[in-house]
Amino acid sequence: MRAAVRLIDSILCRCQGVYEYSQDPECILRLQLRSSPHTVSIGALTIFKGEPVLVLHAWNRRMPQIPPGGADLAWALTLRRCLVHSFTEIARLLQGDPHYANIQAVCGSSALFSFSDHIGGVQVMQRFGFIVIPYHQPLGRFGKFWENLFSWLMLWTYNPNSLNSRKFWRLQRTEIWMTRGEFLARYG
Repeated sequence: MRAAVRLIDSILCRCQGVYEYSQDPECILRLQLRSSPHTVSIGALTIFKGEPVLVLHAWNRRMPQIPPGGADLAWALTLRRCLVHSFTEIARLLQGDPHYANIQAVCGSSALFSFSDHIGGVQVMQRFGFIVIPYHQPLGRFGKFWENLFSWLMLWTYNPNSLNSRKFWRLQRTEIWMTRGEFLARYG
């Protein structure tokens, strides 16, 4: 079953244009160039639906493994180091590659941190400089169900100990957003 999930992940990445931008083993994110799916205000800037954005995707097979006893300080420090390293690599791309010249914002969505039970993940993303907002799913509850199911299967496949603190029916997705200027000021 895990092999099937890996195959589906590979096919979806290829079909959606999600790509690996670095072969550095410390890099734990992949990228996708796309149009903003909706209008969002980020501080004084408004990103309108259709404007070019850079979407962050977890590179699941490279994510630090949560120990059997659950996330601990060593794991959190490793994750933080890898995220900052990945953000720095992305900032280099944004600054140096003309392919990214029109990008207005950096964003992503995840079921790994939400506004429900434990807001620690939300606070961490805010410390990284992101604005965290509720997830906008154009297909409503139907779409959220299938996205959450796939997220749960990805966690089961690549980092099964992370499911100890996440129940499928309680998964809630959020979005993270940061303007290009703010991202470059922090990580460039």
